[in-house]
Amino acid sequence: MSDLDKNIHRKDGPAPFEKIVVNPIEKERREKDKDRSSFQSSSRSQTFAALISYLKKILTAFGSKEKYTGYLSHQKQLAEDAFALRELLLNLAKEDLSHHPDFTQKLGQLWHNLLDDCNLHEPTRSSTSETEEKIKFFISQVQNFPPDADHTLGYYFTEYAGKDWIPFPFMELLQKLHEEYCANPSASVLQNWITLLNDALSAPKNKNIL
Repeated sequence: MSDLDKNIHRKDGPAPFEKIVVNPIEKERREKDKDRSSFQSSSRSQTFAALISYLKKILTAFGSKEKYTGYLSHQKQLAEDAFALRELLLNLAKEDLSHHPDFTQKLGQLWHNLLDDCNLHEPTRSSTSETEEKIKFFISQVQNFPPDADHTLGYYFTEYAGKDWIPFPFMELLQKLHEEYCANPSASVLQNWITLLNDALSAPKNKNIL
């Protein structure tokens, strides 16, 4: 028999197709390594999720602070414009300034400032301040004065504020407001408007802005 006809066997290791038996100790070590790897992966996922949650809280808090700062600035400007407009109405009550261009232009400009302040209401805010609500009511009263007129005081404020010339009907309305106040201050429209602004400026601030 030649060498080629002899069966070939590996001296080291099991015979062909023989089942390889894994040492129990080795098997246990592999399972522990697998469990440890799975635990480490889960721990990393939990740590990452906690970090993301923490960052979200920081960003939310920062955004709330930004909104609150903007809210305070808005309320401050609103109060300043309402105060300045009230002072002009008090001046009109004391003196007929209806034909003074400087006065009428200042009055018209402050009116527009007040409208802009109220229109800056943020849509994300759940409520406005009591001051703002009262000022909006004051604006509605001025816009519709006198009742049933073709051109109200609000119309003249809107159309002619800041212009070099003031229409006579506008000056006439201001003059009548002054004369009515002089005749009966407590029952006058001018005094009612001044009272509305006083109430708005003394109203508590609502800080619920989110």
